[in-house]
Amino acid sequence: MSTDERTLALVAAGGLDLDDRRILNHLAELVERADPVPPGLIESIGMALTIEAMHAEVAELHLVGEPALAVRADETSIEAGTITFTTDVLTVMISVHAEAGRVRVDGWAAPAGELSVELHQGGDMTSTTSDSDGRFSFSDIERGPARLVLRRPSEPTIPIVTPQIEL
Repeated sequence: MSTDERTLALVAAGGLDLDDRRILNHLAELVERADPVPPGLIESIGMALTIEAMHAEVAELHLVGEPALAVRADETSIEAGTITFTTDVLTVMISVHAEAGRVRVDGWAAPAGELSVELHQGGDMTSTTSDSDGRFSFSDIERGPARLVLRRPSEPTIPIVTPQIEL
């Protein structure tokens, strides 16, 4: 072992002293000021890990027509009237209609068939079942960010999860 390797091993075996902690705290403050964690990132990571843990199929978002609001780089959701989500196994189209300050969501899934459909908003969840034609709806829903989780009877443990949208 060379002298440099012995010195490195000695330093590595030692604990952190007050100067080390002060330097690391100062470095953390500099990084936080220069490149702060974006709002919502921790929640998004948590959702991504949850989806991975469930082995979920994640639906791809397709806007139909023009979005009702422009998208900004720091926003995490999109508002639109009609949206289509696609995966290899399912296509879902939803239409969002304003009703007295709240919204109604009408949806259609293809291939047609009964599905368990959940609408998640924050910590709240509302559920329904699509009919044999794949149609479902949610009424009297609060405006705000939401996502759908759909489950097929043939594979109920593998949910299909949409990206977050703005209702």
